Amino acid sequence: MFGLFKRHEVEMSPEVRGRITNGDKPVAGIEVVRSLMYEGYKKGKEQKEYALTDTKGQFSFEKRIIKSRLPGDMFGANMPVMQSIYIEKDDPKDQDDHYYFLWSTSKSWRSIPPLSELMLQLNADLQNKEVHHEINAGNYGGRQRHPVISICYWKGELISTYFNNELIASYDEVI
Repeated sequence: MFGLFKRHEVEMSPEVRGRITNGDKPVAGIEVVRSLMYEGYKKGKEQKEYALTDTKGQFSFEKRIIKSRLPGDMFGANMPVMQSIYIEKDDPKDQDDHYYFLWSTSKSWRSIPPLSELMLQLNADLQNKEVHHEINAGNYGGRQRHPVISICYWKGELISTYFNNELIASYDEVI
């Protein structure tokens, strides 16, 4: 019966790697935050981790797997894992856009390969505009149109990108 007492492995986050630039120049010593939340772990309390970029602007986070009974509960089987990876902006006047989001989504407690692959490519220029990606993860246990908000610009047959609610064919259309 749903494995009520079984503890399941829940992927809070796969391994994460990326690079921060500003006008194609590496940004060293900037703090990158990974925020994870899941109702079946520490009562849904936000879990934060921090990484500093190196002299090449590179950063990383290790894979984060936890054990939880929630996926075996009929009311908890579909509870999402909330994932955000971001940098706080320096400008306190900019209240509306307080963060540069490298990754912001909610996902299943299971691993979803196309999303995991993108999280190894969080290469972002701070001058990029935030876009809305839709990743076709339907054949991989995810959603057909899995939303990811980011300033990272990716290309691929599984990725559709929107700016100001308009589908774009090229990042040159992002103004």
